[in-house]
Parts: sequence; structure tokens; C-alpha cells
Amino acid sequence: MPPRIVQHRRSGLLRRVLLSALAWTVSPLAGQELPLQREYPGSRPYECPAPIGPVEPGPDARAQAGQLASEANQAMILGDLERVQVLLGRAVESDPTSADLAYRSARVLEDLGEVEPAMDEFCRALDLEVESIGIFDVQSRLDALFELVRTRIPTEARDAFVSGLTLADSSAFEEAAAAFTIAIETAPDWGAPLYNRALVYEYLGRIRASLDDYRAYLTLAPSSIDPIVAMVSERIGLLEGAASVATPSPSGAAVLGIVPGMGHFYIGRPARGTLTLAAASGALAAGLFFKKITTLCLQDVAIGASCPSDLIVAELTERPYFWQGVAVGAAVTVVGAIDALLSARRRRAETATISDQEGNAGPRIGGPTMSARGGQVDVNLIRLMFR
Repeated sequence: MPPRIVQHRRSGLLRRVLLSALAWTVSPLAGQELPLQREYPGSRPYECPAPIGPVEPGPDARAQAGQLASEANQAMILGDLERVQVLLGRAVESDPTSADLAYRSARVLEDLGEVEPAMDEFCRALDLEVESIGIFDVQSRLDALFELVRTRIPTEARDAFVSGLTLADSSAFEEAAAAFTIAIETAPDWGAPLYNRALVYEYLGRIRASLDDYRAYLTLAPSSIDPIVAMVSERIGLLEGAASVATPSPSGAAVLGIVPGMGHFYIGRPARGTLTLAAASGALAAGLFFKKITTLCLQDVAIGASCPSDLIVAELTERPYFWQGVAVGAAVTVVGAIDALLSARRRRAETATISDQEGNAGPRIGGPTMSARGGQVDVNLIRLMFR
């Protein structure tokens, strides 16, 4: 009986690694430590923050709150709203369980134009079941204040902000920066597009511009206890250290780019370097580990079954996608090296422009640098420069 041919396909573990690496490219900024800000006033209905259970005051604290509320009534008769706000604020601190005091404080803040603090107090009044004391206009006032907050941001700025998010998610970072710029120019008091443009500039390697936007964002940040504010402050420190390092050499970036991702690591873009390394390695691994095995068997074998080992004549192993994997890996490496080269050139041009504008004088200390000439790599641990 002539030998029969049985075919099997095996796709090793590293093929799944390739698929994971390709999936990672869907949103490059998602791998960064800092996320894009996506929410803006009006993007969804307003919801009061989760309530914090107030501590029940003692008799003395309740008495003090009543006295302060009485003084606030007298100040209200005199038309001194700022003093009313101070007195009611102290009364609320003394008795945080009073729905009446929370409502009165919110109304005064509303009259003074303190929109966000007024919304917080109205939310607290709702949590304290203010309707149980016959006050039913809190939700309507909250809705009106939220509409006021929403309309502070022009429609053009909101549209540009959403467009910038879409462009950033699709890796069109230059266009995303331009869209966020429109939002910033249209709504200069809105911090979210500043933050997002800083993140995009950082991804593009424009460290100085990114630092400027991060610093500007901190001046507009709503609260010093916001976790994003703490992360931005930490990132500023890291970028200032990176900015003090000498500008990377374009030739060094190109030479090191021969190894997938190393050019990006050299110029300070680790996220893109990791992505390049993962994509090139995954393509090569897929070519190596995706096998086609042809088995010559002495008997007929049902589809999906294996030939008994004692009837196997020979097994022929092929890697049908080996050269495709090598080609894709090489292409990713070349594209990564070119991107690192161009980024290093942009960084050098940007640094030169900034240096001309700043006109810094006196000695300066530079951090570690690396350069490549004629196949030789030079490393400088520290440089002292004079102007």
C-alpha cells in the first residue's frame, strides 16, 4: 500500500504573542502612564459625587452652629453676602448633618457666583434629605448650575476636543495636537485640552512643549488633591530631567535602530521602542514557529486523526511563513529606525530654537549622551559646557 499523506498545522505560543503585540497598537497612548482626559462638562448627565457620611455633632457643636446661623441672618439683612458665606461655612463645619444649613450655604454660594462649590453643597443637601424639611427646588437648581458650567465651554472647543481624542486614538498625533490647540485657543480656561496636548507632545518627543503645557495645566487644575494633578507634577520632574540631557544624535538613533526599538529607547521614547521591538519580534516568531508538518503514513487516516507511530514512513516539516515573518520584522525595524532618526532631527531642531530664544549664559552641565560615527559608539557620562 502506498504511503498516505496526513497534514497538520501547529502555531506555537509566540504566534499568540504577535497577536497581542498587534492588538496593543490599537491605542498607543493607552500604554502610557498618564491617560488621556476624555470627560468634559456636558459629555454625560451630571451626577453628584458619592456622599461621605457626616459625623454626628455634639450638643455644644449644634448650639454653636445655631448661633452662627443667627449671625448669618443678621448679615443677610445688611446685604453682606461674603460675611454670610463665612458664617454659614463655619456653621456647616460645626453641624455637617443639617440639611437646612447645607441648603442655605448653597444658595449663598450660588448668589456669589461660586458655581462648583454651590453644586457641592446642593448635592450634600440632597444627601441629607432636604426634601423632608419642605425644600424641593434643589435638583432644578443643580441642573441650572450644571448647564451654566457646560455652556462655559464653547461648542467649537468641545468639538475640537472630541476630534483630538479620535485622532490620538488613531495615532494621528500631529493632527491631534492641532485639534487640541483649537480647543485651547477657543476655551483658554479649560485645562483638559492642555493636558491632552501635553501628553501628545510627549509622545511625539517634543519635551519642551510638553513641559510648558503640563505646567499651564497645573495652573488650571481644579484641585490639588486630584490624582491626575499629582501624576502630572511627578511627570514634570521626570521630563525636566530628560530635557536636561543633551539632544540625541540622529546618526546614533539610526545606527542603534538596527536593533528593533533601540533607536527609540535612545531618543527617550520607550513606549514606541517597546512597540517596535514587540512587533518585529512577534513577526519573526510567527515565521519561525508556525509550522506545516506533512506525515507519510502506510494506511488511510481519518480527517483530524493522527497516524500510528509504527506506521509513519516520514515527517516533513515546513515553515511556510518564515520569509514573510522575516520580511515583516525587517520592515518594522527599518521603519522604526527611520522614525527614530526623524524624531531625533526634530528634537535637535526644537532644542536649537529654544536655545536661541532663551539665550542662556554661563556654564551648564549635561547628562549622559551617546553618539555613533563610522560604526563606533561614544558614550559621555557628563559634560560641562560654557557659553
